[in-house]
Amino acid sequence: MNSILAQKANSSVAPGQAVIEIERLEVNYGPVKAVQGISFEVKQGEIFGLLGPNGAGKTTTLSVIEGLVKPQAGRVQVLGYDVTRQAAQVKRQLGLSLQTTSFFDNLKLWELLRFYAGLYEVFLSKAEIMRLLARFELEEKANVQAKQLSGGQQQRLALALAIANDPQIVILDEPTTGLDPQARRNVWEVIRQIRDEGRTVVLTSHYMEEAQELCHRIGIIDRGQIIALDSPGGLINSLQADSRIIVTAQLPEAKVLALPGVSAVRYEGNKLQISTNQAQETMLGLQQLAIEGRQLLTDLSIKQPDLEDVFISMTGRKIR
Repeated sequence: MNSILAQKANSSVAPGQAVIEIERLEVNYGPVKAVQGISFEVKQGEIFGLLGPNGAGKTTTLSVIEGLVKPQAGRVQVLGYDVTRQAAQVKRQLGLSLQTTSFFDNLKLWELLRFYAGLYEVFLSKAEIMRLLARFELEEKANVQAKQLSGGQQQRLALALAIANDPQIVILDEPTTGLDPQARRNVWEVIRQIRDEGRTVVLTSHYMEEAQELCHRIGIIDRGQIIALDSPGGLINSLQADSRIIVTAQLPEAKVLALPGVSAVRYEGNKLQISTNQAQETMLGLQQLAIEGRQLLTDLSIKQPDLEDVFISMTGRKIR
């Protein structure tokens, strides 16, 4: 498969150029306005996250890009092709992993990969198929039928099928659902490799750590509208939220409140909870107070603002 990947990398558009362009997209399901005039771009070579609560419009937006849903209004182009008028050309550029994937259960894994790639007129050798299975830790299951796989193994198979046709753009809808933490991190590495091969990745996820680790930019969608679009760091910084320090100690609240950056202090049992916008300076002050009071600071943790805080702030609810 390496030779195919090399050819794809050489034919890619320039880094930073828009490969997906969405302008004023509207999608309705009867009276329900699922997507309400959203506009954004996805750039070549980036991992772009489209995140939001269930029912926010993520999957509908991806379905328009994939040619599965026809919009009521707006323009969507993939590598210069209109998704409505040039659907066949668009589909050749895409690799997909949907929230749920139906397999031909009686086919062996290596046969499935050969079949899916062949639908796009990409003909893989047995050696190339085995290397692809190995990337998803499925090489030992090559001669097993898909229906005999566990849920996590079926998820990894779906990811392998998403790149079997050697696409320029890979769309991953909840790519690590059902995987244990170690398997999830293994998939993260594979997603980075997919991007490093010159591809563009668009993903949705309910795991905030995943989005923060992988995505170069994130669009937050809620109630059918894009309410924020930036890098993970940019989104977190825009929140301007305090860090939270939690420590087991018995220190005078008034003295803790007077430390640099501290805006709030309270006890829950024997645990001291502190809000601060200068975590490092606050920590130095806490250590000094502990020394003066001849105490030890135990069970210490610092919670920095993260994407979950951004979501709760912007949408008023956690992502589930």
